[in-house]
Amino acid sequence: MPVRTLDSAGVVAELMAQLGSRPATSAAEAMAAAQINARLRQAGFSVATHSLPAAAHPGARLAPAAIGLMAAIGLAAWQPVVGMALGLWLMALLLIDGMYAPLPPLRQRGISQNIIAVRPIEASDTQTPPQPRWRLVLLAPLDTPPVWRGLARLIAPTYEGLLARLALGSLPLAIAAITAAPALRWTLVIGAFAGALLLFWASRRQPPLMQPDGGIAALATLIIAGQTIPRLQHVEVWAVAVGAAYCDQSGLKALIARYPFEPANTFIIGLGPLACGQLAIISRSGIFRNEPADPLLYRLAMDADRAEPVIDLEPHTQAVRDDLLSPLRQRGFRTLSIRAVPNGESTFNPLLAERAARLIAAIACALDTETNDDLSILRAK
Repeated sequence: MPVRTLDSAGVVAELMAQLGSRPATSAAEAMAAAQINARLRQAGFSVATHSLPAAAHPGARLAPAAIGLMAAIGLAAWQPVVGMALGLWLMALLLIDGMYAPLPPLRQRGISQNIIAVRPIEASDTQTPPQPRWRLVLLAPLDTPPVWRGLARLIAPTYEGLLARLALGSLPLAIAAITAAPALRWTLVIGAFAGALLLFWASRRQPPLMQPDGGIAALATLIIAGQTIPRLQHVEVWAVAVGAAYCDQSGLKALIARYPFEPANTFIIGLGPLACGQLAIISRSGIFRNEPADPLLYRLAMDADRAEPVIDLEPHTQAVRDDLLSPLRQRGFRTLSIRAVPNGESTFNPLLAERAARLIAAIACALDTETNDDLSILRAK
């Protein structure tokens, strides 16, 4: 099935001119939501906007842990056994946050929104309403991606960030264990309080936002893919812009609660930053790279790259929790992440959005020609 072409560079340029940095729950994010809504309607989708409560910055989930750490440090100095128990409990929470699912923020003071667009399958001549064989869901964050540098590394969903938080969490244990050297003990208490205060300070601040803005390119890819994918006979296409995606999981939870997709016939492609670098699919992600991409989507992506060399795709792994797809993988969904990985380039490359959109369109068309038996065979290979 042929893939349509269009002025993708124009779409990217228009979004770059109209959208700036979009902190979660900000007016700029709401303006971006309205822009994506209008453009997906023009692409032939039925579009809905759903508001949701959300955290305003990604460290909000760790503020209670930082306060608890300060309490554990104080208790370790005066009540070593109690301080050690609280420290162990905090370390367990930090491990859960880093390796399984981020801790929920205590308070969600802002309002964000999901833009949810759907294009049903091509109607047949029969009177019975057609049912899609597959559902392809494209996800892109509405908010601007953060950059994990400086003190923001303390709250980063990375291997280094987890190690730093666990090191801070272990300080109450070290304080409680030192009994023979009071001077060293109180020096460690002061240093531990300073580290806990730094974690609390980082959790309350907005980290630096990505420049050039790879999130705008991801949103452009969502639009270009929606305009490029032809009307399909067996694949229902969804395009979703997720609000506050880098701050908490409210947007994804609201999406699944409102639209309970069936994991057995739903494929989900997540779009990460696409500003500059090498276009890549992520074969494995997570703190310990223990979350694999769906084998079928991975195979179809590599087949599309071989069929269309202009896509110029490479597989990569990342030791970072995928905030967009990890919650969905835990629910059994088949997922694939498409993003740009660093290769030394630092200037914005609008062709990345076009190449990513061509990749998505090729995957959608390939799914449309597959049967249940074909997919079973592919998954067994």
